[in-house]
Amino acid sequence: MQRIRFFDIAKGIAILAVILGHSAIETNLFVPHRTAQIVLSICFSFHMPLFFILSGYFMHPERRFRWMKEAKQLLFTYVVTALCVLVGVTCMATLDHESRAIALRQWGMAAIYGSGDISNLTLWRVDLRIGAIWFLLALFWARLLLHCLARLPYTPVWVSLCFAVGYVSAQYVLLPWSIQAGMCAAAFLYLGYLAKKCDVLGVVKRFPFAWAIAFIIWVVDIMFFGGMSMAVNNYGSRPVLAVIGSIAGTLCVVGISQLIDRVPALGSVLSRIGQASLAILCVHLIEDDVLPWQMYLGTLRMLFPQIPLVLLSFIVRLPIDLIGAALLYHVPVINEWFYPQLAKRKFEASSGIKH
Repeated sequence: MQRIRFFDIAKGIAILAVILGHSAIETNLFVPHRTAQIVLSICFSFHMPLFFILSGYFMHPERRFRWMKEAKQLLFTYVVTALCVLVGVTCMATLDHESRAIALRQWGMAAIYGSGDISNLTLWRVDLRIGAIWFLLALFWARLLLHCLARLPYTPVWVSLCFAVGYVSAQYVLLPWSIQAGMCAAAFLYLGYLAKKCDVLGVVKRFPFAWAIAFIIWVVDIMFFGGMSMAVNNYGSRPVLAVIGSIAGTLCVVGISQLIDRVPALGSVLSRIGQASLAILCVHLIEDDVLPWQMYLGTLRMLFPQIPLVLLSFIVRLPIDLIGAALLYHVPVINEWFYPQLAKRKFEASSGIKH
């Protein structure tokens, strides 16, 4: 099967939104600003749900769960990225003449616990959060759960119950390894699976006004954004609007991606970024955890006071993430974990499959 380029473009937009959103978080902590808050509302309204929904779109839960494939793509990449973080924070502690033992202990515990954000609801004390790669753990659990639930009668009921248990339990205790985030994410995967099964894109193509409805819902969600962190199952002060808005936002981004697909140069760039989104996410997580951005933001603000700080942070970070992901592409063995298409090409070559 050939890749559908506008889906890669959508993933490219989403991973750029991840980097931009995290840049907004850092700049808002440095100097609270309305621009950073608007960027946060836009980015966090759709980026993670989009990844889960698109993952579900291409799932086949009726098939056997491929343990090794899922482990390589999600668990092995998590371990490699976490180890790189530990090496990085140790180096930074050495340069800053701080305790390497404390840095290793705190970040090691964060990596073992696997939480995307700091919480006082953890089973034991965890001072730091591992950050964006919670997504890898959650996606593993979500795929595993959906494979199990799809075999049961009344699958929608079980998926809804899974979401409810994950959401409610996370208000009282945050379990390790992003298990509860995966329980809620299973619902987004299932929505993606149903979207393909029911040909939602074909339906909205026949009824164009559906795009307008989705766009209005997304805008309302952004305007009244009450926070959304799938990492700890926090859907903000308006959880229903957050969920519905994220679905509408995903549909809108896919529609925008279909339009961009008609622009050869831009479509090509964004599709390549989308195909490398897993590698970019992991490289971004490393620089996000290791580099002292709060210190660097002060320097950047003095050097370029005329440029909005959130945009400046994004401009500086993006090349680091893209170059790191490009280098990762050429690392033998593990490049197939971070770039699943390489493993697929290798399998097709060995099997003699032709496109």
